[in-house]
Amino acid sequence: MGENNIHKEQKSLSYDKSNKPFFPSSSPCSFTAMIVLLIFASYLLYSFSFISFLNPYSPSKIPNSLLVPVIRIGSGLRPEEQQPQTELKHIVFGIAASSDLWKHRREYVKTWWQPRHREMKGAVWLDKPVNDSVSSSSSLPRIKISSDTLSFKYRYRSGHRSAIRITRIVSETVRMLNGTEAERNVRWVVMGDDDTVFFTENLVRVLRKYDHKQFYYIGAPSESHLQNLHQFSYGMAYGGGGFAISYPLAKVLEKMQDRCIERYADLYGSDDRVHACMAEIGVPLTKEVGFHQMDVYGNLLGLLSVHPQAPIVSIHHLDVVDPIFPKTDRVNAVKKLMIPAKLDSASLVQQSVCYDTTRQWTMSVSWGYTVQITRTYMPARMMEMPTRTFNDWHKRHDFTNLAFNTRPITYTDCQRPRVFYLSRAFSNSSSDTTITEYLRHDEWYPKCDWGIADPSDINQIVVHKKPNPDRWNKLVIRFVPSQDSKFAFVNAIEVISAPKDLIADVATSVSRDGTDKFNGLAKQAMEVVYRINVGGRKVTPFNDTLWRTWLPDDDFFKTGDGSSEKTYFTGRIKYRSGGASREVGPDNVYNTARVSKRSRGLVDMSWDFPVTAGYKYLIRMHFCDIASKSLGRLYFNVYINGNLAYQDFDLSYAADNVLASPYYIDFVVDPTADYNNNNNNSPSGSPITVSVGPSNKTSVDEGGVDAILNGVEIMKMSNSMGSLAGYVSAETILSSCPNRRNLSIFIAMLAFMCIFMSFYIVAQRKKARDNYGWTKLSLDVLEDHPKSGNQFIARKA
Repeated sequence: MGENNIHKEQKSLSYDKSNKPFFPSSSPCSFTAMIVLLIFASYLLYSFSFISFLNPYSPSKIPNSLLVPVIRIGSGLRPEEQQPQTELKHIVFGIAASSDLWKHRREYVKTWWQPRHREMKGAVWLDKPVNDSVSSSSSLPRIKISSDTLSFKYRYRSGHRSAIRITRIVSETVRMLNGTEAERNVRWVVMGDDDTVFFTENLVRVLRKYDHKQFYYIGAPSESHLQNLHQFSYGMAYGGGGFAISYPLAKVLEKMQDRCIERYADLYGSDDRVHACMAEIGVPLTKEVGFHQMDVYGNLLGLLSVHPQAPIVSIHHLDVVDPIFPKTDRVNAVKKLMIPAKLDSASLVQQSVCYDTTRQWTMSVSWGYTVQITRTYMPARMMEMPTRTFNDWHKRHDFTNLAFNTRPITYTDCQRPRVFYLSRAFSNSSSDTTITEYLRHDEWYPKCDWGIADPSDINQIVVHKKPNPDRWNKLVIRFVPSQDSKFAFVNAIEVISAPKDLIADVATSVSRDGTDKFNGLAKQAMEVVYRINVGGRKVTPFNDTLWRTWLPDDDFFKTGDGSSEKTYFTGRIKYRSGGASREVGPDNVYNTARVSKRSRGLVDMSWDFPVTAGYKYLIRMHFCDIASKSLGRLYFNVYINGNLAYQDFDLSYAADNVLASPYYIDFVVDPTADYNNNNNNSPSGSPITVSVGPSNKTSVDEGGVDAILNGVEIMKMSNSMGSLAGYVSAETILSSCPNRRNLSIFIAMLAFMCIFMSFYIVAQRKKARDNYGWTKLSLDVLEDHPKSGNQFIARKA
């Protein structure tokens, strides 16, 4: 982009006072081109209308019922149409429950339902009322009674007709909201069972990825391959694991669901009836692996400790599997897991694999859940595979029945992992970290004669980690055409992770009138024009954390009287909080500089950078005092285009009185305005001049440093039209008249096309005598027409 800039002469355009390009109102060639285009357009219209007349079954004459619908996909929302991102208040929960089991299973709901969150919406749907004052408390969703379903047929022999009641909870939840004030903010309907535990922050993270105005059916299939393959489907979201339906889709489902389930009386469950109706609407399952049906028996250690790289959204079948943590009951185990979930839900049960080379250990950390230590080195691809601590849903001990790969708990006695379960979790506000402690689980371990340290000697492991709420956030780049534009294009997109404060929102504006505060810098589009390593060599992307290229300053340095010198620093650059980081500038920029010294005279060092007129520019100047022998001795002035930008700059004070500590300053300048004020009649090639020089506070010591500069970055800012490519649009360029040679070629091509169309019309006229019309879809054809051959005549509606 702007690393190696070649400045070419540009043809100047005449501008009126409104800064709009001026073009002649008419020209002979444009008039000729318009006449030719009108003739050709008329000829084409006549030709196509004649062909359509010859074909009685042209697409324009097809009944609407036979046309295949075309869906227009928009390029995105305009800024004024954009809405806030999805929050918990935009979700309504429909929880399927049984009156017989509610007294016990309501404790699971209490672990994740947030009564203090007043905007949390939802209802528990029971088959009949329960006499329980606890169920009506604010710690639980409100209780609703499902409507009668006796009129619906249910013919699955070994099933239960409660499946019909549960599948209609989607519709009943929509009807509950119809016409209410709460309905205005609803974007998603989320279904689950009374033994389903949701991690609501992660649920919100997942739903934020999708446009709630479109039709979405989001969930996950079962862990059981047999369940997915035979009884149900891999394309079905299992209701116990939970699934989400966008509210527009839920509204459509509510209108047709009763008629739909009448057609599927032979199905077993509630979720496969929802799936059948989704198939009729034409909405496929969008799979999110964070929803967990948990169609397994036994210990979930093997599954949860290697959770996929996605936020965990739900866990189901808690009454079937063992407690998540040993030596406690199921409900308290869930409550324990919710403690780290509140600290950093995005990282909950996310696996990290590391190696202790001195002890030859492989360590697997499932944050907030377990730490496991295995003797010898285990490859990461093996460590991310679930161990068989559980049994399949059909209790056959056949792990080919599972929908994923598994491995034995251990291959040898010596490799049996030592498991440490979470004991407590808390946050340290002073260091902005979370601290989780894990205690070794007491169980029998066989003897091992390997000469490797035994992890059983360790009783506790402590993990320090910074919270990472943005762990699953994704960058979305959306191209939205403007009202005046007909097209857009992009050649390449390069995305590099950068710190949030890489470009601050505030800078100092510099002009002949002085300095002022410039706001809104973070909202500007920018293009790098120059990135200069002052006093040093070229810095390649391999030596920059953000893969940038920094060029030497020799071609731009204009003070050539020997009054400055290059300096190099071999020590360690001291990055500090509040100053420049390695992402702002790498070591190779800050450990080199140009300096001017008292012994060489009091002069300014200057650099000239040619730029394109008509834009403002961001100038970032990098400083790092690698030349002074002591603090408080270096003062200098900074100038841009001869205007004072910073007077008596004290680099020691700016760097918190630390030598070799980097610092940067951002300036905004309009070189066109500066040169207009200087009565320069040709601003198109106006340069930006950056200078540093001694101030009145400069040290008088012989050999002292008068000024220093380590690096310069210059970035072009978008103009008033939001453009980085001038004021002339592509539409204006394309409308310009071609030269005589191009016009001759254009006319010759038109003549050839006209001759070709004439032959085509004659051929169509001859063919029309024996032709039976336009071919329709196969479901509308006549099977026995005597002259059709490979052609079929469409049946009229």
